[in-house]
Amino acid sequence: MKSNIKSIDNEAARKRLNILSIIFAFNTLAGSIVFPFLPIYLHSIRGIPMSTVGLIFPVMGLAMIIGAPFSGYLADRFGRRIVMYIGPLLRSLSHFSLAFMAATNAPLLVITIGLFFAFFLGTFFQNSANAYITDLIHVKDRTVAFSKIRVGLNIGWMIGPAIGAFLARTPFFLLFLMTGSFCLLTALTVYKLCPDLPLNEENSIHDRAPNISFAEILKQDRFFLLFITLCFFLFLSVSQFVSTLSIYATKIVGISKSQLGLLYTLNGAIVIVSLIYLNKKLQNKNIFLRIGLGAIIYVFAFLGFGMSLNWSHLILCIVLMTFAEMISIPATTAATGSLAPPDRVGRYMGLYGLVQGIGWSMGPFMGSQLFDVYAGRPVILWATLSFSALMAGIGFFWIGFNKYSTVTYRPCKVEKNLPQRHQDTKQSL
Repeated sequence: MKSNIKSIDNEAARKRLNILSIIFAFNTLAGSIVFPFLPIYLHSIRGIPMSTVGLIFPVMGLAMIIGAPFSGYLADRFGRRIVMYIGPLLRSLSHFSLAFMAATNAPLLVITIGLFFAFFLGTFFQNSANAYITDLIHVKDRTVAFSKIRVGLNIGWMIGPAIGAFLARTPFFLLFLMTGSFCLLTALTVYKLCPDLPLNEENSIHDRAPNISFAEILKQDRFFLLFITLCFFLFLSVSQFVSTLSIYATKIVGISKSQLGLLYTLNGAIVIVSLIYLNKKLQNKNIFLRIGLGAIIYVFAFLGFGMSLNWSHLILCIVLMTFAEMISIPATTAATGSLAPPDRVGRYMGLYGLVQGIGWSMGPFMGSQLFDVYAGRPVILWATLSFSALMAGIGFFWIGFNKYSTVTYRPCKVEKNLPQRHQDTKQSL
C-alpha cells in the first residue's frame, strides 16, 4: 500500500488504513443493528401501514442529501479528523434520544425527526473518512484501499443484523441504545488513533475551501456530473437490499427474522473473505467497466429474488448480489477520489454522498410503493426495482468503451487556480 504523503511511509499508511477499516466496522455496526429492522418495528409492531412507513425513507434521505455536501465542505475547510469524530459523537446522542422515543412509544412524526438528525450526522464520518483515505493513499492503490474499508464496513454488516435479530425479540429501544454506544465508540477511536495528516503548503487548511459553489463545480466538471448521475441510478436499486428485501423476505417468501439476519451476515462474510483478493485481481481493469459489470449482475440477482420460493433460493441470490457489490461499490468511491482535485476531495465525496443519499432515500420509498402494488407479483416487483441498475450498467459500459474511458483534464473555467486532478489519475481509471 503506497502512501500519498511524503512524510508518512508506506508501512505507516498501511497501519493507519487498517485502523480506519476497524473504525468503519464500528460505525457500520451501529447502523446495521437497527436499520434493517426499523420497517419491521414500525409496520409489524407499531401497526403503521407500509405505505406510511415508506415515507420515513425520503426524510432520512433528505438528511443525507443535506449532510453529505455540508460535511464534505467542513472536511475541506476545517480538516478531516475533527469532522470524523464530532459527527459520530453527536450521532450517538441522537440515537440515545431515539431509544427514549421508542421506549415511550412516541408518535411516528417525532421518531422521524430523530431519524433525520441521526442520518444527517451519519454523513459526517463517512465523507470525511473517505477524504482522509484519499489524502493518505496513492491513487493507484485506492481501489484496494477502499476495498479494505469495505471489508471493515461489511464486518459491521455481518455482526450488526445478527445482534439486531437477537435484540428484536426484546424491547426495540435496546437496538437504539446499542447503536448509540457504537457511535460513541467510533468517535473515541478516531480521536485516539487517527491523527491529522501533514499536508503540503499548497494544501494548507486556509487554501482548502476557496469560494466556489457545488453548482459551479458540476458546471465545469461535466464528466463528474455524468458519473454521479449514473451512481444515483445504481444506488436506487442497491438500496432495496436493506429495506424492501427485509419486508419481502419475511412477508412474501416467509422466512423468519433470524433467517433474515443470517442473510445479511452471509453478505458480510463473503465480502470479508473475497473483496480484497477480488479487487487486487481487477486492479488493472477499466474502473468504469467494472462498475457497469457489477450493475448488470445486480439486475440478475434482483430477478432471482423475484423468483425465490424459500430461504435457500434467497441465499443463492444474496451470493450473486454480493459479487455485484464487491465489483462495483468500492470502485465508485475510488473513482470519486481519483476524479477530485486535491483541495476539493471532501466536496467531491460530499457530492458523491449526496447522490448516494438521494438514491438510498428514493429507492426504499419507491420500493415500498411498488411493494404495496406488486406484492402478489414478485417477478414484476423485482424486475421494476432492477431497472435503474440496468440503466446504470449500460451507462458505465458506454463510458468504459467510448472516448470517455480516459478523461481530458483542464483547469477549472470558473476559478483560474483550481488544481488539476492527480497526474496518475488517467492510469488509475
